[in-house]
Amino acid sequence: MAALAQSPGEIDTSPQTVLETPDNTSSEQVYQPDYFDQFTPQTASDMVQVIPGFNIRGGGNDQRGFGEASLNILINGRRPSSKSSGANAILSRIPASNVIRIEILDGESLDIPGLSGQVANIVAKSGELSGSWDLAARFEKDSQPQFGDATLNFSAKRGQLEAVGSIGHNQFITSEFGTEEFFDGSGTLFQDRDERLSFDFQNPFANLNLNWERDNGHIGNLNLSALRRNNNVTLQEQFQDLVDVNRSGASVANSGDDEDQFEIGADYDFGLNVLGSQGRLKLIGLYGYTDRTDIDTFLFDDADPGQIFQSFEQNNISNEYIARGEYSWKSGETNDWTVSVEAARNTLDSISDFIENDIDLLDDETRVEEDRFQANLSRSWALSPNTTAQASIGGEYSIIDVASNDADAETFLRPRGVLNLSHKLNDDWTIRGQVERSVDQLDFDDFVSTVSLSENTQSEGGNVSPPQNWEFEAELIKQSQTGLSGSLSLFYDVIEDPIEQILFLNGAQGPANLADSANRYGAEANLTWVLDEYIQGLRVTGEFLLAGSSLNDPITNQNRDISVETLWEYDVELRYDIPNTPFAIEAEVEQGDQALIFRIDETTENNFIRPEFELSLIHKELFGMQWTLRLQNILDFKLQRERFIFSPTRNGDLIESQFTQRQRGQRFSIQVTDTF
Repeated sequence: MAALAQSPGEIDTSPQTVLETPDNTSSEQVYQPDYFDQFTPQTASDMVQVIPGFNIRGGGNDQRGFGEASLNILINGRRPSSKSSGANAILSRIPASNVIRIEILDGESLDIPGLSGQVANIVAKSGELSGSWDLAARFEKDSQPQFGDATLNFSAKRGQLEAVGSIGHNQFITSEFGTEEFFDGSGTLFQDRDERLSFDFQNPFANLNLNWERDNGHIGNLNLSALRRNNNVTLQEQFQDLVDVNRSGASVANSGDDEDQFEIGADYDFGLNVLGSQGRLKLIGLYGYTDRTDIDTFLFDDADPGQIFQSFEQNNISNEYIARGEYSWKSGETNDWTVSVEAARNTLDSISDFIENDIDLLDDETRVEEDRFQANLSRSWALSPNTTAQASIGGEYSIIDVASNDADAETFLRPRGVLNLSHKLNDDWTIRGQVERSVDQLDFDDFVSTVSLSENTQSEGGNVSPPQNWEFEAELIKQSQTGLSGSLSLFYDVIEDPIEQILFLNGAQGPANLADSANRYGAEANLTWVLDEYIQGLRVTGEFLLAGSSLNDPITNQNRDISVETLWEYDVELRYDIPNTPFAIEAEVEQGDQALIFRIDETTENNFIRPEFELSLIHKELFGMQWTLRLQNILDFKLQRERFIFSPTRNGDLIESQFTQRQRGQRFSIQVTDTF
């Protein structure tokens, strides 16, 4: 079994050291830096993205607590201990010049609970100050230009202390134009609208990781991250009523949110002898804070009833505290054990205020608290030279208290566990299977009442508990640096206590757990075809998903899809690095479809009539920098939206339908990147 994560003290990341893969590590493929030369990568993220057939999975803030590993990347054999940072953000902080090699490993062979399938281990060095930067500008038809995309990544080491970080600003500005038609229950058109939808997103951020590797093998990490989101969406409409001219006029709906978020995490890893077994103990602490304010306004102006002004303001402050301990040891040559204990506390304080023409219609305060305790015992072992297994068993105990109402706190005891099996058929082909009992992260927003002014809907907060899942997966993997490689997986999930909109006894609607379970199933593929034997420098990459779902509708008592569940999607990219030139051409096309959005009295369907298609020209070294010219939305992307409103519920009569069609303009962007 591999001991990458449990022997970090043996890893020397000084610039002079080239690491060797341990003999007991199941390395399927090793990619040396020269493999990536044709792509001229700037960061480790650029390198991982072009590894044939590899796809980053897991991680993210929707993960319940810190938990077992789910993000399938390792840095020098160790799991990243940040929760808020995504994989690409973590890898973007590592300059490509610092990468010694990238290993594609069998997750079941590693003694890291939760890792399965393909795992990328980025073996990197550090030394003098180095890094990368990028700048981007975008220009779109009928929209203001944007010049606010910039990122600076850096890495440096002095003595035993290493610093890796990034600072930057993300920006997205776009507009959609379209028409909207309103029909009554008999299908008669009664109102026409012309509308413009504008988006302006501004997100500055900063991250810093400090790593301390001592001579005695102890390793400490301190992770700091902060970001601010400033998002504004404006919908302007001019409408003409075909029945009553006095109902013609204009409206403006504005939705803005400001969010401040920061996270501080630390871990310390050291050797410890327990009952005669030499192992390693890792202690982890994490604190996350989010302060978000949403301010929505709606101004409606016609001759009758005249001007109406509405505003909805909501402030949500959430905190997350996590303390975790992991102790890992070996027994014999083929057994790796890990016992983990985690305690977490999550809180949400929400204040909402809804006003119409100076009349207060909603004044709500909500406080939600969850205390959770989790324990797991994991074992990894080799059943044969080509077959590995990993098993984890445990459970969690949680207390959920909506402190703002008179209801008693609820307690839950939930089992958790996973069993993975992986069998290597030959050097290229691997089959694997997994069965997992999991618990979803609890979305505290479900406890809070919300209002949508532009849609004229309201949702009352409900008392919910996290859904529990039985997840089954079978996967076939082919890993090769040439020809066709990738993975094909089949999955089937049973979701207990699914959350959907229901009708409350007081006549309001909101989220609640359903008594009947739901199902989710499908097939997913991630493929890369390296065509060098036919055309040097040409490759095609594709990601495909075909899925379905079912649950018993709480309103109609009929079987239907889970609300907003993805039904199908594809993303195909072609890249041609023209031999003996600094030029490369990229083309990408993507499209997808989702199930209907269900409320108790309406359904909404969004259809993307045309796929998104973009074309890029890359010059890898112009004035010492890499330049990318990109033309987006070449096929003139269009969104078609259909909304049907019933009374009093979807079992009743159709009283109104709305048909909307919007499109965006073509976009042109210039991106410049370089390293130092």
